[in-house]
Amino acid sequence: MPVTSSAHLYNAREAERQRTGPDGAQQRPGRALEAADRGAWSVTATFPPQPRNVGRARLLTGTALAAWGAGALADTAQLVVSELVTNAVRYGRGAISITLALTDTALQISVADFGRELPQVREAGEEDSTGRGLTIVTTLCEQWTVTTRLSGKTISCWLGLP
Repeated sequence: MPVTSSAHLYNAREAERQRTGPDGAQQRPGRALEAADRGAWSVTATFPPQPRNVGRARLLTGTALAAWGAGALADTAQLVVSELVTNAVRYGRGAISITLALTDTALQISVADFGRELPQVREAGEEDSTGRGLTIVTTLCEQWTVTTRLSGKTISCWLGLP
């Protein structure tokens, strides 16, 4: 007797049809997923607080979003990641962790470090080359929060899906 875990039985023909496109060709790994098929995806990386790792965090973000079929978020998400990781490199302490979590409603970006200094939105002057990061994050994200821990902080923000 077959065992099922859902209301429908496994159908080999249906499974094969889902693995092939309309022309009968095999689907490639990494194809774009519809939001309903996406579920929740996440990736976490930890790295030393070095300026070159800002670019690596951007690369991780773009790669993950492309793999998850959410490439439309890449430019905005990479800008937010750049600002948060740059702040962690400049003002935080110790290793930096980034977590990206994509659900059917939003992309959550979290950056953690071991520093105790809390982030502050600043008013940058026209001649200032720094001080705009959290203003950018505030403008692009639906919301952002800071969670303090015994050994540091985590800044999380959410980008709504287009």
